[in-house]
Order: sequence, then structure tokens, then C-alpha cells
Amino acid sequence: MIKKLSFSYKKDGRLNGCRLNLSKDILNFLSITEENNNIIFEYKNDEIILKYGKTLVEQEQKTENGKILLLIKNYKVKFDKVGKYKSPKLVIPLPIINSLGLTEEKKDVVITLLDDAVSIKPNVEGKVDRKGKVYTIKVNKGGVGKTFLTVQLSVGLSLIGKKVLILTSDSQNNVLDYTAPQEHKPIFDSGLKAFVKGEDGDIVRIRENVDFIPLEDSKFSTTFLNNLPKFIEKMKIEYDFVLIDSIPTMKLDTIFVECSDKVIIPCFCDRVTVEGVINVVEEAGIDKVFSIIVNKYRNTTNQNKYLNDLKNVLGETTILLPEPIKELSQIETLLEKGKSVWETNSKGLQEVQDSLIEVIKGM
Repeated sequence: MIKKLSFSYKKDGRLNGCRLNLSKDILNFLSITEENNNIIFEYKNDEIILKYGKTLVEQEQKTENGKILLLIKNYKVKFDKVGKYKSPKLVIPLPIINSLGLTEEKKDVVITLLDDAVSIKPNVEGKVDRKGKVYTIKVNKGGVGKTFLTVQLSVGLSLIGKKVLILTSDSQNNVLDYTAPQEHKPIFDSGLKAFVKGEDGDIVRIRENVDFIPLEDSKFSTTFLNNLPKFIEKMKIEYDFVLIDSIPTMKLDTIFVECSDKVIIPCFCDRVTVEGVINVVEEAGIDKVFSIIVNKYRNTTNQNKYLNDLKNVLGETTILLPEPIKELSQIETLLEKGKSVWETNSKGLQEVQDSLIEVIKGM
């Protein structure tokens, strides 16, 4: 995976610090918690290696001009409070940042999970393939609009020239219902499970530059679950974006989230759904959540209350909360025809498009 470092500066413009936000999958891999946050920080040969625990012997070797050749030290992962949540960060020593040639303009690093450690290297242009981004649209509740938003974002991205692939953990493949009228609904023989096995499967072209790989059924072997991440990595090379329409399907859903760069959470403005959103944020990790999109919004006292609650919870985070998507009869009519909100001249849907555009611009 590729991540960006965050740089901070003194008032006079000099570099003050550099940190890497650690996603929940990295924390889980290293068994790091707020209470058990000790790691061994090792640097050599232009590579940072992180391991859980403590070393008995710390080492440091430098050249005559002060450049670090080797560093092995005990470090702690910092858990900074951001609003209601804790954001885990790794502070990287500035001499190592200088040795790696990382700057504000060149701040991408490649993170690789090894057998028992995490590798961090500079993303050297030409050595690492440009890869697309993976977004999972997820919430632990049905009927909130995951499939609807997956389709609208996919078509919207295609309209700005991006090539998009939609995957799903829903064997009902409702994406097809949202993109074609019932009488023209595509039929498929095989899909995701076949591709993951290395066999030929069906790719459904639902719009220009938008492909969909259907899911055959909800029975997942251990081999399929183990090989799924490799397939997603392959798709990231072929597509600018992979969007995953996710339902809570235990292990499969977990793998989809782990493979994702970011998570987008749709929600209603009611108590149960807002609580569910907070749970998903905590499950995925605050740094992995890109946006929360309020869907089917009605301007009532109760919904306004829960919308304000959401705004207060997210106020000190970087999570994007666009203007709510209102409950509109025009949307229902379009869905019945298998059309997206981009395939209409209705002025009543301009606000919906504006909210989605705000999300798309940040993706």
C-alpha cells in the first residue's frame, strides 16, 4: 500500500517533524494497542522496519558527515486524540527523513507487510506501478443506500475520465438492478469467485468506463478468502478506482476493508444508524474513514438533531461530511428505470449531484 507522510514546520519555515498515520490493519498486524504500543524501529539500507516489542540493544551508526547508516531503537506509537477518537501515529526522526530523500513534494512511502514486521520505503517513481484506489462503501445496517451510492460514485468518476470497477459481497448483485431496467438486466454465468481462482469470469459493462464483477454465491472457501487480496491488487493496476459494495458478510467484509485505502459510510439520520456509523468508524479506524454520507434525509426535528450530532462528532476529524442527500421521488423514479442521478436534466437533483461531486473531488 502507498501512504503519504505528514510534515509539520516551525514558524520560520524549517521542518519541525514528520509522522505517518497508522491504519488499523497495520496496528492489528503488529498487535499494537494504546496500552501495548512498544515497537522496535530499525533503519538500514534506505528502509524502515517496524516490529512489535522491545530490543535489548539499541544501535546507531553514522557517516563522518552525520548521515545515519543504521538505527535500531525502542519507540512508542503515539495515540493522539482527534475529537472523540484516537489517531495512532509514528513519528519518524528527521535525520532518517533526510537520508531517505523525503520532502513535502516527495512524501509517498510504500508499506509492505512482511512475515513479522512492516517495511516502509520511499515510493521511487518508476519502481512501483501506479495503482488505483480502493474504496469500500460500508455500514452494518441494510437499506441505507450502500449500493445506490456505490453506483452513483462509480458513474460520476467515469464521467471525469476514470476507469472504475465495482465489486460486491452481496450475491444478490443489486448493482445490476440499479443500473438497468428489469427487462434488460444482464445475465451472468460466473464472476468474482472464478476470477479469484484464476479462471475466466464475467465482467458486466454497466456504463462506459464502469465494469462490474458479480458474485456467484455466499459460500466462501478459505482458499478464496486467502487469494482475494491478490486479485484486488491486480485490479488496482487495471482500474483507477475499485469501489466495493459491502454488506456485513463476516470474513469477506473484513478482507474488503483491509484491502481498501478508505471507507465511505452511508447513513440515515436516526439514533440506531448514527450509533452504527460510530461503530464502523471505530472498527475501521478513524484514519481509514474518508467520508460519511447522509442519505434519504428529511428536514425534521429528529433528523436535524442527529445530523448535528454527527457534525459534532466529526468536527475535529478530517472525515468529509457533505450536504445530506434528500429523500426525493425523482431518485426513486430513476432507480426504477436503472438510471443514475447523472443521467437526468432534473434541476431537483442538482443538490444531490453537488454532494456527490464534493465526495468525488476528494477521492
